[in-house]
Amino acid sequence: MHKKTARRSILFFGALIFFAVAAFFSLYEGSQLDDVSWEWPHSAVFTNWLNGKVTSADDILTVDYLVYAAKFEPLFPIIMFISGLILFLQLAFWVFKGKKTALSVFLMVFAVMLLVFSGTLMASPTDGLQLFSRIFLGSAILIVASCIFWLIKERRLPY
Repeated sequence: MHKKTARRSILFFGALIFFAVAAFFSLYEGSQLDDVSWEWPHSAVFTNWLNGKVTSADDILTVDYLVYAAKFEPLFPIIMFISGLILFLQLAFWVFKGKKTALSVFLMVFAVMLLVFSGTLMASPTDGLQLFSRIFLGSAILIVASCIFWLIKERRLPY
C-alpha cells in the first residue's frame, strides 16, 4: 500500500470514529429536549415540520436532539460537523479523482449551500447556532478559495 493511500485511509477512519463518537455525545446532550417541554416548538423543528405539533417527548424525532444540542451544547455537534466535512471532502475527491474542474464545480455548489445555511442561522438568538453560522461561512470561504486556486492552477480561469 502506498504511503499516500495509507494516510488517506487513516484520515478517513479517524474522521469516521470522531464523527460516530461526537454523534453519540451530541444525541446524549440533545436528549435533554425531552425534559424541556417549553422548548419543543423552537427546537423540535423537524418533528413540528413532519408530524405537526409535539404533544409528548415520545413524538420527538432523533434529528431534533441534534438541533437542540447545536443550539445549547455546540461542542460535540461542531466536532461532528468538522469530521463529517472531512469525510465528505474525502469522498468527493475519491469520486472526482483526476477531474479537478468537475470537483471544483461540485464543491462550489456545496459552498453555496453552506453560505445559504450560514445566512439562515445568522439571526439565531442562540450562541450555538450563531457559532455554526460562522463555521459554515468560514468553511464556504475556504472551499471557494481552494476551488478558485485549483481552477487558476489548471488554467481553467484566467488570472
